[in-house]
Amino acid sequence: MAKQTDPRLMQAMQAIASGQSQQADALCRSVLTEKKRDDLAMALLAQVCNATGKYDEALQLIRNAIAKNGKRADYHGLLADMLTTQGDFRGALGSYDKALKLQPNHQGVIAGKANTWLRLNEPEKAKKLVAPLVKKGGEDLTISIVFAKALIEDGDPHGAAEALLHRLPAKNEPLEARRTLYFVLGKAMEKAGEYQSAFEAYEEGNILSASNFDLDTCVRGHDDIIKAFPKDAFASMPSSTTSGEGRVFIVGMLRSGSTLTEQIIDAHPMGRGLGELETLPNVLNNTFGDAPLSERWSSLTAGQLNSMASEYLLDASCKTNETVVVDKQLGNYQFVGLLKKLFPKAKFIHCTRNPLSMGVSCFAQKLPPHTNPWASGLHSIGHFYNEYLRMMRHWEACLDDEILEISYEDLVTEQEENTRKILDFCSLEFDPRCMEFWKTGRTVLTLSQDQVRKPMYASSVSRHERFGALLNPLRDATGLPAL
Repeated sequence: MAKQTDPRLMQAMQAIASGQSQQADALCRSVLTEKKRDDLAMALLAQVCNATGKYDEALQLIRNAIAKNGKRADYHGLLADMLTTQGDFRGALGSYDKALKLQPNHQGVIAGKANTWLRLNEPEKAKKLVAPLVKKGGEDLTISIVFAKALIEDGDPHGAAEALLHRLPAKNEPLEARRTLYFVLGKAMEKAGEYQSAFEAYEEGNILSASNFDLDTCVRGHDDIIKAFPKDAFASMPSSTTSGEGRVFIVGMLRSGSTLTEQIIDAHPMGRGLGELETLPNVLNNTFGDAPLSERWSSLTAGQLNSMASEYLLDASCKTNETVVVDKQLGNYQFVGLLKKLFPKAKFIHCTRNPLSMGVSCFAQKLPPHTNPWASGLHSIGHFYNEYLRMMRHWEACLDDEILEISYEDLVTEQEENTRKILDFCSLEFDPRCMEFWKTGRTVLTLSQDQVRKPMYASSVSRHERFGALLNPLRDATGLPAL
């Protein structure tokens, strides 16, 4: 007799489909509390963890599920999806092949494998994999989406748009699939020069992504940090005795060239990019919990500062010979001064971009669910930008000339000059390999993964000009004149 599925797991499936990750997480964990080896509960919880950034737990859960029941193609496919997320593309392809041996016509697995080929810059292989299903008709939405992505990469945005338009409005599809549909359609329309239609598609995707951004909470949080590190007293505040020499922190807004900057440093034989570390947020949570920073920071002793610095270094260590290591967690813009007190010899690179081009780039990007709640509306993007800029101006006033500002526009139009500036600031000799950063073969997991696998290009400079008056809400929020 077939094992009956726990009703809570049916509810968890529905919660995942509707984007309710917290509910799905709680339901799966409640089942595993009672049935520790329920492979479906493990697999569903792995899916939730992967979607919410708990990658290590997700991998362990899905591997445990496969160990319990290795004959389910969807489990192998989910493992492959996770390996792709982590940049292990070859491992992912192997897991997809295992899934397809078990179930050759599993369209979700086929779509996942095609997406991995796209990540490897192989659009022809991706298209070849899904084209027969598209030609036959009746394909899953995931197949239509990956087919459209392949067409875009292959230089046929009109064909890509056509492949997706007939799938609208897709109201019976899972929320994340619908979000992806609209963002890929927007990209196709933008590539095709149909900017009004592109904007409308991005807008629909953002409506589905919308989460509540509380500007007042953001402002209060920044106010508290500024109160903890007043400009006039900053220089005389105690520091740790851990120098942090060779540590570089890249900060800024999303879509402002931070990944390019990190990749340039990583291409140097003595540089190493560590990606977007969650280390500092974890250290702060362990030290302060929910207590306001302004209430606790001034009472810390040098020994406590040293302990925080040691905790950071232990978590962010890398056993390599590089002399410069980079943490590009953009959210660290809030804590530049705090990091300077933990690591007095650390260096900071602030990546900037025209706020309108940056804003439309955020608006046009499908971000992971429940992240960056400010990014799903032009007004909220603009208000968050103002707040981020307020924090950075405070740190610039505290640190004087100890922050290097790198403009995205300057970086892509004057590559060598700005590459030399970045390397010099990091105390690295110029190396021509940094001019060909895309040849390193390094795995990049951020939103700019496609850009850093290609030579520098300037086509995104002044991207906002294509959308004209459609961006007036962003102009209004940032204080720029409307068109």
